[in-house]
Amino acid sequence: MPASRTLILGAGFGGLTVATELQRLLGAGHEVVLVDRNEYFSMGLRKLWELVGHATVADGSRSRDVLGQRGIRVVREEIQGIDPGARAMETDAGTTEADYLVIALGAVSRPDLVPGLVEHGHDVWDLAGVAPAAAALAQFDGGRIVVFIAGAPYPCPPAPYECAIHVHEHLRERGLRDRSEIVAATVQPLLMPNAGREGSAWMAEQLTQREIGHQTGIKIERVEAGRVVLAEAEIDFDLLISVPPHRAPTVVKESGLTGEGEWITVDPATMETSHPRVFAIGDVTQIPLANKLPLPKAGIIAELEGVRVAAAIAADVQGGAAPPPFDGHGLCFIEMGVASAALVDGDFYATPEPRVSIAEPDAAHAAEKRLFESERLARWFGS
Repeated sequence: MPASRTLILGAGFGGLTVATELQRLLGAGHEVVLVDRNEYFSMGLRKLWELVGHATVADGSRSRDVLGQRGIRVVREEIQGIDPGARAMETDAGTTEADYLVIALGAVSRPDLVPGLVEHGHDVWDLAGVAPAAAALAQFDGGRIVVFIAGAPYPCPPAPYECAIHVHEHLRERGLRDRSEIVAATVQPLLMPNAGREGSAWMAEQLTQREIGHQTGIKIERVEAGRVVLAEAEIDFDLLISVPPHRAPTVVKESGLTGEGEWITVDPATMETSHPRVFAIGDVTQIPLANKLPLPKAGIIAELEGVRVAAAIAADVQGGAAPPPFDGHGLCFIEMGVASAALVDGDFYATPEPRVSIAEPDAAHAAEKRLFESERLARWFGS
């Protein structure tokens, strides 16, 4: 029997990283239990690719069950309760306790928090919403498409603008762009607050070059058929692609880990919660930066946090020195259509402001983004 056990709740970027790193670092002497209700993993980037017909989510999906072949115990059950004090979870199968608990359950799309958004908007942040949105876009024959950010924070801050640009290319390929209008609108004061005023201005220029309208600081009241109703105006649409508000999963809220807030608070250097040997990583957390904005919710951030947490657990199990703290640095690629991407380099823990630079779009960065996916699928699943 293994001398110790880590229980990982959620098998996205963060959870997969912790599980595979612990297996690599500790081997069979430490039991790794990975829990997720869904069999298949796929990266969020494929949702936009499927939306505009460039690729499918299925082609980038991998079964989490194959991790069992690497010595990781995969549990596909619904988590009904979390007891951080006992480092335990509850499912229909009973209670599982551990020496270390890692919560990586992500952020849940909540269109129900905006009246009318469920009925009149297409939510491509939820995998179930991708096929209906793709069908609606395929039937679109001209008019106004609105990409609307109805709540923040949300996973992958640049993705709504990637969406608008992909839609722009899609309509141009179909010969519909000259009789179509595209508008990107957000409740945020800037297009990309985490990238600051300069990064937001850069994105505004990218949208303007493609004749994509953009509005910030929207105060939404509700969505009705064909229009987003604002406090003092409205935005008409023929097709609405929405980024709903996001929240921590209910089971996380009920555990008490979020306190009075919406997200789990962690030590920004270690990802440890207020409970010893209980960690939280990725989108389920909120880490305030020097400018009071939150650390971006992004897959690469969850992955890097996961690397640090796995190293810390391994060091504790083996009696070694703690690894260097997580430094808040991360990279991401912003797609400018199918054949081009920009590279964002963020030193988010910098003071007095995060330092963010953006390398101009080119084909090489687009190829690197595709490689980003294939490398991680190979690392985690073997193919």
